[in-house]
Amino acid sequence: MLNTEWGLMVWTLITFSIAVYVLVRFAFRPIQRLLDARRQTVQESIDVAEETRAEAHRLLDEYKATLAKVRSEAEEILERSRTTGEHAKAEIMAEAKAQSARVLAEAHEQIERDTRAAVRELKGQIAELTALATEKVAAGSLTAADQQRLIDEALAELNVDQLGMEN
Repeated sequence: MLNTEWGLMVWTLITFSIAVYVLVRFAFRPIQRLLDARRQTVQESIDVAEETRAEAHRLLDEYKATLAKVRSEAEEILERSRTTGEHAKAEIMAEAKAQSARVLAEAHEQIERDTRAAVRELKGQIAELTALATEKVAAGSLTAADQQRLIDEALAELNVDQLGMEN
């Protein structure tokens, strides 16, 4: 069985106590301090990471708000550009129509002037032909058939009906 010697047991307890004291004093406490320091460093890193994450979320929210603002401003600028373009287009179209109407009116006036000039010229030619016919009649006696033939020839040469003028 077990042989117990009190002297050996006491010295074993004393040696064991000294070993525990030495271990606690020179090993466990420094190891505990290192573990505490490491735990504190890890906690500080976690805290910094949380702060950084919160800051990143705040910056992301700011970025989203700024992006939304920029998009709305861009839409507003595009809408103003479209409106300005439509107004410019409307002004250009109105100006073009007005100019077209002016040119058309001027063309009608020019046609009217040219037509009057042509009618005056025709009247002058009719007068000349009438004078010529009168001269021929005066030069000799013409029968009624000759007079009708001369008038028909003069009118055939003149052809006023094709001009569309009745004056």
